[in-house]
Amino acid sequence: MSIITKATGKAIGASLDRLDGPEKVSGTARYAYEHHFENAAYLSPVGATVAKGRVTQIDASEAEALPGVIAVITNETAPKLADTSDRELAVLQSDEVAYRGQYVAAVVAETFEVARHAASLVRVSYDEEPQDAELRWDRDDLYAPEVVNPAFPTDTEEGDFDGAFASSAVTLDETYTTPTEHNNPMEPHTTVAIWEGGDLTLYDSTQGVHAVRKTVAGVFGLDRERVRVVAPFVGGGFGSKGLPHANTILAALAAQMVEGIPIKFALTRQQMFTGVGYRTPTIQRVRLGADEDGHLTATAHDVVEQTARIKEFAEQTAVATRTMYATQTRRTTHRLAALDVPVPSWMRAPGEAPGMFALESAMDELATKLASTPSSSEFATSPNSTRRRGSRTPAATSSPACARERDASAGRGATRARALARKDGGSSGPAWLPRRIPSSGCRGRGRGFATRKTDAMQWRSGPWTSAPAHGRPSLRYPQTHSASPSRR
Repeated sequence: MSIITKATGKAIGASLDRLDGPEKVSGTARYAYEHHFENAAYLSPVGATVAKGRVTQIDASEAEALPGVIAVITNETAPKLADTSDRELAVLQSDEVAYRGQYVAAVVAETFEVARHAASLVRVSYDEEPQDAELRWDRDDLYAPEVVNPAFPTDTEEGDFDGAFASSAVTLDETYTTPTEHNNPMEPHTTVAIWEGGDLTLYDSTQGVHAVRKTVAGVFGLDRERVRVVAPFVGGGFGSKGLPHANTILAALAAQMVEGIPIKFALTRQQMFTGVGYRTPTIQRVRLGADEDGHLTATAHDVVEQTARIKEFAEQTAVATRTMYATQTRRTTHRLAALDVPVPSWMRAPGEAPGMFALESAMDELATKLASTPSSSEFATSPNSTRRRGSRTPAATSSPACARERDASAGRGATRARALARKDGGSSGPAWLPRRIPSSGCRGRGRGFATRKTDAMQWRSGPWTSAPAHGRPSLRYPQTHSASPSRR
């Protein structure tokens, strides 16, 4: 059944029918693993048990002898990829082991249970090497990346911070640490891969079908039109499904070896802790200087965080500090330690989550030194937005009245320094960066109507419901639940 919804009047505060609701509550919404194929096979990976070294031998005889096993894939039997420049995605292309849990083999079998049992029977021998996985502030091999995620300057300097800090009436110099955090959405990372006649179809649990299509096509040396990605529903991601990881490539590799047989690959909960990203741990030094009235005179936020030795990811931890508070001088820096660990990646509010924790903790401690109250010191902002130099988006505004109401109800006492807004109607608060989601095409329908194809997987507030309510006169709920790029 096809349903058309039309937005009438304002969307905010209106009761909108969730077009995806009936399928979700009835259990008929098909997530990636739930696409049914009569002749499907199942994949289970073998993860490295050492953190660094090389595979010297793989004994798969027990696994291959198990009834129902179709293939055991190793770096010696796997198809060669067209592009291995992204070492995270260069799955089974060499004997190198870069981190514990990295895929060193995989089993394809007729059932999930047989595949998983067979994977446990694969014996791998290693030439183990000394590994380094310790993040410290005083490492002598820390380096500055070219940019931090996604393309922010690594360091910034406004004015003479050292001089302003030294002459400030009140100062704070503290170091804060945040731990590794794993995304672990309810639906694990899952891919169903099918090769047919040189075309690759992926039913993938992803937050962006276009990113998967582009990346997979490049890795396998395919024209993008030969890669189709289907993802009508996704059961959470927290950023970890924003980019394809090694699991998607492994599923496609396996499907290439048994062309015509759909390969189903869902990570176990244990496997979610390696290979699909995580938030990097951080060490953050925050220095604040203020005059006796609580005006910030100096702000510095220096960050040390880890990345993987095989692929760089630099979380933009100190970027929020560049816009949050008015200050006479400001410095922010990022330094990375390349370690023998899995590759970190996006996680909910990348950069802002760990960075704001450190900055706001420091502001609270500075407020204690100043003996100020939130109602007198909370951001003296105007509702006008402002664009920071080099920033594409305006900072959010905040309300002093709301801050006073919050403080009165919470009774927090002296918790925040008197940070004044920028002189020219500035404002404070974290900013959310908009991103352009690509379209697969736009076709005129006549009478002033056009059809636009884009990725619209159902995740949290469904786009099939919300799009008509935000400036779109109508939206047709598809009969076939596909949000994949179209083929020409």
